[in-house]
Amino acid sequence: MEQKRIDNLVIEYEKRFHCKPTHVVKSCGRLEVIGNHVDYQNGYLINASIENMSIVGVCAKRKDNVVHIESIGYPMIEFKTNQIALNKKLDYETSKGLAKGVFKYFEKHGCKKGGFNLVMDSTLPSGVGVSSSAAFSMVVSKTLAMLYNENKKLNKLFLALASQWAENTYFGKKSGLQDQLGSCSDGMELLDFKDIQNPKIKHFIPNLGIYQIVLVKSKTSHANASDAFNSIPDDYNKICKKYKVKALRFMQWEKFFADCNDPKLFAKREYKRAIHFANELLRVGRSYQALTEGNIYEFKCCINESGDSNKNYMQNILIPGQKTSNLLEVFDLSTRIIKDGAIRIHGGGFGGACFVIINKNELQSYLNEVTKLVGKENIYNIKISTNALEWLAL
Repeated sequence: MEQKRIDNLVIEYEKRFHCKPTHVVKSCGRLEVIGNHVDYQNGYLINASIENMSIVGVCAKRKDNVVHIESIGYPMIEFKTNQIALNKKLDYETSKGLAKGVFKYFEKHGCKKGGFNLVMDSTLPSGVGVSSSAAFSMVVSKTLAMLYNENKKLNKLFLALASQWAENTYFGKKSGLQDQLGSCSDGMELLDFKDIQNPKIKHFIPNLGIYQIVLVKSKTSHANASDAFNSIPDDYNKICKKYKVKALRFMQWEKFFADCNDPKLFAKREYKRAIHFANELLRVGRSYQALTEGNIYEFKCCINESGDSNKNYMQNILIPGQKTSNLLEVFDLSTRIIKDGAIRIHGGGFGGACFVIINKNELQSYLNEVTKLVGKENIYNIKISTNALEWLAL
C-alpha cells in the first residue's frame, strides 16, 4: 500500500474523529479474466484482483455500538449495530445497505459485532465492471472480522460469502460470488462453483511475459440495462427447465447440441446463450492450462473466441433495440487493429468495458487509436495484485 495514501487518510480520520486510527485495511477491484456469465450456473472461471484499483481505509474501534463509515467525497454512513434489520426502501442499492448486510451476516453466524470508525478512499473507476460494491463490502467484512473476531481467524471465503449475502439481500443485486472472491485473490485464481457455497479455488501467478492486460471503458453506459442483464439468467433458466437440470453445469450437452441441429431451436436466444456457456467452460479450462504453462498464444486464442461468443452467442454487447454503440465500436476497432493480442467483453456487458491483452510492443499504437474513441481517461493498464486483502497495524 502507498504510504502517502495512508498518511492522507490518517489526516482525514483525525479531522473527523479527533483521535488516531489503529489499523489500515485494503481490498481490490476484480478482473474477470475469462468465464463470462457462468458463475451463477455452477460454472468455473478465472479471476484476479487489480492492484492499481483499490479501496484503502483506516479505522479503529469505538466504545459504543455506533458504526461510522466515510468514503472521502461521499456522505457519512452511520448506523447502530443493534439496528441492522433490512429496510428495502432505504437500503437497496446503497453503501449503507451493504454495510448493514455484512453486520447481519456476521450476527447470523454467531460472530461478534461492535462499533468502529472507518475512513476510506477509492481508486476504482465506475462503469468498468471491477465491482466497487464488492471491494467496499470486503473492506467492511475484513474490518469487522479483525476488530472483533480476530480469534475466529475468519478466512477469505467467509468474508466473501458475507459480502455476497449483503449484496444479494441488502443491496438487491443478485450477483454471483466471483466479484467478492476477485476482490481478495492474490494473483489469479481458478474458481469452480460446482458447490456454490464452497467453491474450489486454485491459486496461481501467471507469467504474461511481454503482454499487458488493458481495460478499455466505453462511453456506453449500462446504467439502464437491468432488463438486458436479467434476460441472461432468465434464458439460462428456460434451458434448465426444458432439460430438467438445476443448472447448466449439469447439462447433458450431447442431447442439447443434437437439438441445436434444428434451425428453429438454434435461432432462439436462449439456445445461443447456452452454447456460449458450454463453450466458455471449455475455454476456461484451456486458459488455465495455457496460463500455468506459459502458453500465451493459446490463452489469446481463448480470449478471442470468448469475444466472438460475446457478439454472436451471448449477445451482450448491444442492449436490445440498439443498432450500434461505443462499446461495439471499441470492440470492432480493437479486433481490426490488434495484431498480437486478443479482446473480449469484460463483466456483464451491455455497456461497460472491453478486456484486452496485447503485446507491449504495439501497446502505444493501440492506445493512440482507441483514445480517439473513448479518451485517455477511460483506458487502464492493469497490474494484478499479489496481496489484495490487507490488514496492518498503524
